Amino acid sequence: MRSRRELPKTLTAEDLHRLLATPNLEVPTGLRDRCVLELMVRCGLRVSEVCGLHLRDVDWREGEIRLRPEITKGGKEAVAYLDAPTLALLERWKAVRRQFAAGKPHLFVCIRSGQRGEQLDRRRVWEMTCRRAQKAGIEQAVWNHTLRHTFATSALADGFTIREVQRLMRHEDIRTTAIYLELREPALKAKVRARRDHEVAP
Repeated sequence: MRSRRELPKTLTAEDLHRLLATPNLEVPTGLRDRCVLELMVRCGLRVSEVCGLHLRDVDWREGEIRLRPEITKGGKEAVAYLDAPTLALLERWKAVRRQFAAGKPHLFVCIRSGQRGEQLDRRRVWEMTCRRAQKAGIEQAVWNHTLRHTFATSALADGFTIREVQRLMRHEDIRTTAIYLELREPALKAKVRARRDHEVAP
């Protein structure tokens, strides 16, 4: 008998709010970290894609990110869309970034002396995510991919269709995306129970 596929781990709205509130936006590290978290949870980017982004990949006027084939899974060029708050955060980071990454291509770089200007890598992002999740008091383990899973379930909760989420997640097979529908079961159950009783005609 085949074992049931394990469902993706996601964050509740409350946990996500606490996580995103941990970075201090008034300091460069905090602003950078918040931008990194936002791109995973608001755009559904993979951590490798976030780390591989170049400054020139962001279309600031259109509010889009061009994902080059060399950084995407499957090696296919793609486009990710930015909401207004995330774009505003990135614009703030772009201004601060100049003092740490002059002449460097990557959007997200290290800030500490000795590493200044180096590309931010997946290990550093993983450590940052774990550290900030602990600071936020989140009990479950929070991985970088947890944020991408949270993006998918949040989009479905906001009314995006399964096909739209498939497009945004860039899944080849819609069955990969459909797994997130199972995470919506508690909400579906609540909707059914909240329905008014139908009057039965005599």
